[in-house]
Amino acid sequence: MNRYGRTARQHWERHAPSLVAGLPDPTRFFSDLGAEVEAQVNDLAARIASLRQPCSTEPYLEKVARFQTARRTAEEVVMAELVWIKDPELPLPEAREEWEQTRPADENLIAWAERIQDYPASMPATEELEEMAQTWALSVEFLEELVATEPPRDYMLANQPALAEAANIRFWRELRRVNNS
Repeated sequence: MNRYGRTARQHWERHAPSLVAGLPDPTRFFSDLGAEVEAQVNDLAARIASLRQPCSTEPYLEKVARFQTARRTAEEVVMAELVWIKDPELPLPEAREEWEQTRPADENLIAWAERIQDYPASMPATEELEEMAQTWALSVEFLEELVATEPPRDYMLANQPALAEAANIRFWRELRRVNNS
Protein backbone atom coordinates (compact mmCIF):
# COMPACT_ATOMS: atom_id res chain seq x y z
CA MET A 1 0.00 0.00 0.00
CA ASN A 2 1.46 3.37 -1.00
CA ARG A 3 1.40 6.54 1.10
CA TYR A 4 -1.87 7.72 -0.45
CA GLY A 5 -3.55 4.46 0.50
CA ARG A 6 -2.21 4.67 4.06
CA THR A 7 -3.35 8.29 4.38
CA ALA A 8 -6.80 7.41 3.04
CA ARG A 9 -7.15 4.48 5.41
CA GLN A 10 -6.16 6.58 8.44
CA HIS A 11 -8.55 9.35 7.43
CA TRP A 12 -11.46 6.99 6.76
CA GLU A 13 -10.89 5.04 10.00
CA ARG A 14 -11.09 8.33 11.88
CA HIS A 15 -13.92 10.05 9.97
CA ALA A 16 -15.95 7.20 8.45
CA PRO A 17 -15.43 4.05 10.52
CA SER A 18 -18.75 2.58 9.39
CA LEU A 19 -17.55 2.70 5.78
CA VAL A 20 -14.30 0.94 6.62
CA ALA A 21 -16.19 -1.68 8.61
CA GLY A 22 -18.40 -2.34 5.60
CA LEU A 23 -15.50 -3.04 3.24
CA PRO A 24 -15.03 -6.73 2.42
CA ASP A 25 -11.24 -6.33 2.10
CA PRO A 26 -10.07 -2.96 3.47
CA THR A 27 -6.39 -3.62 2.72
CA ARG A 28 -7.08 -4.30 -0.94
CA PHE A 29 -9.52 -1.40 -1.19
CA PHE A 30 -7.05 1.11 0.22
CA SER A 31 -4.19 -0.33 -1.84
CA ASP A 32 -6.30 0.09 -4.98
CA LEU A 33 -7.46 3.54 -3.91
CA GLY A 34 -3.87 4.57 -3.22
CA ALA A 35 -2.79 3.36 -6.66
CA GLU A 36 -5.67 5.24 -8.29
CA VAL A 37 -4.80 8.43 -6.39
CA GLU A 38 -1.14 8.12 -7.35
CA ALA A 39 -1.96 7.59 -11.03
CA GLN A 40 -4.33 10.56 -11.10
CA VAL A 41 -1.85 12.77 -9.21
CA ASN A 42 0.92 11.87 -11.66
CA ASP A 43 -1.30 12.57 -14.66
CA LEU A 44 -2.70 15.84 -13.33
CA ALA A 45 0.71 17.06 -12.12
CA ALA A 46 2.19 16.48 -15.58
CA ARG A 47 -0.67 18.39 -17.19
CA ILE A 48 -0.38 21.26 -14.71
CA ALA A 49 3.39 21.46 -15.11
CA SER A 50 3.05 21.58 -18.89
CA LEU A 51 0.66 24.55 -18.74
CA ARG A 52 3.61 26.84 -18.29
CA GLN A 53 5.88 26.11 -21.19
CA PRO A 54 9.47 26.26 -20.00
CA CYS A 55 11.98 28.14 -22.04
CA SER A 56 15.25 26.46 -22.93
CA THR A 57 17.04 28.66 -20.41
CA GLU A 58 14.75 27.88 -17.47
CA PRO A 59 17.02 27.58 -14.43
CA TYR A 60 17.08 24.16 -12.81
CA LEU A 61 15.64 25.37 -9.49
CA GLU A 62 12.73 27.07 -11.25
CA LYS A 63 12.01 23.84 -13.11
CA VAL A 64 12.06 21.88 -9.84
CA ALA A 65 9.78 24.45 -8.21
CA ARG A 66 7.36 24.28 -11.17
CA PHE A 67 7.12 20.48 -10.91
CA GLN A 68 6.79 20.50 -7.11
CA THR A 69 4.06 23.13 -7.22
CA ALA A 70 2.24 21.15 -9.91
CA ARG A 71 2.48 17.97 -7.82
CA ARG A 72 1.21 19.65 -4.63
CA THR A 73 -1.70 21.18 -6.54
CA ALA A 74 -2.53 17.84 -8.15
CA GLU A 75 -2.40 16.09 -4.76
CA GLU A 76 -4.79 18.64 -3.26
CA VAL A 77 -7.27 18.21 -6.12
CA VAL A 78 -7.15 14.41 -6.26
CA MET A 79 -7.16 13.90 -2.50
CA ALA A 80 -10.19 16.20 -2.19
CA GLU A 81 -11.98 14.18 -4.85
CA LEU A 82 -11.02 10.65 -3.83
CA VAL A 83 -9.93 10.56 -0.18
CA TRP A 84 -11.35 13.19 2.15
CA ILE A 85 -14.73 11.89 3.31
CA LYS A 86 -17.26 12.10 6.12
CA ASP A 87 -19.51 9.34 7.43
CA PRO A 88 -22.60 8.96 5.20
CA GLU A 89 -26.13 9.58 6.38
CA LEU A 90 -27.34 6.19 5.11
CA PRO A 91 -25.83 2.92 6.28
CA LEU A 92 -23.43 1.59 3.67
CA PRO A 93 -25.63 -1.28 2.36
CA GLU A 94 -28.58 1.08 1.92
CA ALA A 95 -26.42 3.71 0.23
CA ARG A 96 -25.09 1.06 -2.18
CA GLU A 97 -28.58 -0.24 -2.94
CA GLU A 98 -29.81 3.28 -3.69
CA TRP A 99 -26.79 3.93 -5.92
CA GLU A 100 -27.30 0.65 -7.82
CA GLN A 101 -30.88 1.68 -8.60
CA THR A 102 -29.88 5.05 -10.03
CA ARG A 103 -26.48 4.48 -11.65
CA PRO A 104 -26.00 4.25 -15.43
CA ALA A 105 -26.40 0.63 -16.50
CA ASP A 106 -23.53 -1.35 -18.01
CA GLU A 107 -25.93 -1.85 -20.93
CA ASN A 108 -25.07 1.73 -21.89
CA LEU A 109 -21.50 0.63 -22.58
CA ILE A 110 -22.71 -2.23 -24.74
CA ALA A 111 -24.97 0.12 -26.73
CA TRP A 112 -22.06 2.57 -27.11
CA ALA A 113 -19.74 -0.17 -28.41
CA GLU A 114 -22.40 -1.42 -30.83
CA ARG A 115 -22.86 2.12 -32.21
CA ILE A 116 -19.10 2.39 -32.75
CA GLN A 117 -19.06 -0.97 -34.51
CA ASP A 118 -21.92 0.15 -36.77
CA TYR A 119 -20.24 3.50 -37.48
CA PRO A 120 -16.46 3.15 -36.92
CA ALA A 121 -15.91 6.81 -37.81
CA SER A 122 -17.79 7.74 -34.62
CA MET A 123 -15.00 6.38 -32.39
CA PRO A 124 -14.26 9.20 -29.93
CA ALA A 125 -10.96 11.03 -29.98
CA THR A 126 -8.30 9.92 -27.52
CA GLU A 127 -9.15 12.68 -25.05
CA GLU A 128 -12.85 11.79 -25.10
CA LEU A 129 -12.02 8.10 -24.71
CA GLU A 130 -9.78 8.86 -21.72
CA GLU A 131 -12.57 10.94 -20.18
CA MET A 132 -15.06 8.13 -20.72
CA ALA A 133 -12.62 5.64 -19.18
CA GLN A 134 -12.24 7.92 -16.16
CA THR A 135 -16.01 8.34 -15.82
CA TRP A 136 -16.66 4.60 -15.98
CA ALA A 137 -13.52 3.75 -13.90
CA LEU A 138 -12.29 1.49 -16.69
CA SER A 139 -9.11 1.60 -18.71
CA VAL A 140 -8.95 2.98 -22.23
CA GLU A 141 -7.72 -0.47 -23.26
CA PHE A 142 -10.89 -2.03 -21.80
CA LEU A 143 -13.06 0.31 -23.87
CA GLU A 144 -11.01 -0.34 -27.02
CA GLU A 145 -11.29 -4.12 -26.51
CA LEU A 146 -15.03 -3.75 -25.90
CA VAL A 147 -15.41 -2.03 -29.26
CA ALA A 148 -13.17 -4.61 -30.97
CA THR A 149 -15.12 -7.64 -29.69
CA GLU A 150 -18.17 -8.86 -31.60
CA PRO A 151 -20.62 -8.88 -29.92
CA PRO A 152 -19.54 -6.45 -27.17
CA ARG A 153 -21.81 -8.24 -24.69
CA ASP A 154 -19.45 -11.25 -24.81
CA TYR A 155 -16.54 -9.07 -23.73
CA MET A 156 -18.62 -7.59 -20.90
CA LEU A 157 -19.64 -11.07 -19.72
CA ALA A 158 -16.04 -12.30 -19.84
CA ASN A 159 -14.88 -9.30 -17.79
CA GLN A 160 -17.47 -9.20 -15.00
CA PRO A 161 -14.83 -8.87 -12.23
CA ALA A 162 -13.40 -5.74 -13.89
CA LEU A 163 -16.90 -4.29 -14.27
CA ALA A 164 -17.72 -5.06 -10.64
CA GLU A 165 -14.53 -3.34 -9.47
CA ALA A 166 -15.28 -0.34 -11.70
CA ALA A 167 -18.77 -0.14 -10.19
CA ASN A 168 -17.23 -0.20 -6.70
CA ILE A 169 -14.90 2.66 -7.61
CA ARG A 170 -17.77 4.71 -9.07
CA PHE A 171 -19.88 4.04 -5.96
CA TRP A 172 -17.12 5.23 -3.64
CA ARG A 173 -16.52 8.29 -5.81
CA GLU A 174 -20.22 9.17 -5.65
CA LEU A 175 -20.31 8.58 -1.91
CA ARG A 176 -17.32 10.88 -1.41
CA ARG A 177 -18.82 13.50 -3.74
CA VAL A 178 -22.11 13.51 -1.81
CA ASN A 179 -20.36 13.62 1.54
CA ASN A 180 -18.05 16.44 0.48
CA SER A 181 -20.85 18.68 -0.75
